[in-house]
Amino acid sequence: MKSFLYIIAGDIGVYVGLELLNSESKDITDEDITENIKSQIKDTEIDFEPDDTEVLKLNTVRKTLYKLYSEKLAQFRRIRDKSTGWFIYYWWHEFDLLEEILIEKKKLIETKLRQRLEFEENNYFFICKNCQNINIKYNFEEAFELNFRCPDCGNPLEAQDNQKIIELLKNKIALSQNLKILID
Repeated sequence: MKSFLYIIAGDIGVYVGLELLNSESKDITDEDITENIKSQIKDTEIDFEPDDTEVLKLNTVRKTLYKLYSEKLAQFRRIRDKSTGWFIYYWWHEFDLLEEILIEKKKLIETKLRQRLEFEENNYFFICKNCQNINIKYNFEEAFELNFRCPDCGNPLEAQDNQKIIELLKNKIALSQNLKILID
């Protein structure tokens, strides 16, 4: 779970996720999360705001909570404070959905890999050897429209062998399928 939180929101995502998980009540405010993390990192070298005098801003925690919310790992409810008129957000985790979210992400990645593999297998590509550091490749139709000349330097475009890319994509798809076996 820590790895997934890190991928979504970095180091701060791990701290915020653990605060949500460890909150004694069903929900916790973003201010409480910020203060709890500040007290945890008080005597350490950890600084989430290196360009600021504060080690952690409330806004950083809020952004992280919204990232977790967008990934369906956190939920909130908001209540208007009658004395100030400001909204107070109460947060709680939805980590029990983690397995379903991981499976959904894995399927999305596998779909994109298959689409890219199909694209690579069904197209013939050309590159400019002179401008190779730019890393631009043209499919046959684009190269044909350019008269097989590089639009940047005017040198001829040469056919690119994309078999390494195709093999890499096939390997990643096979690895993804092996992960499916482990998850199931």
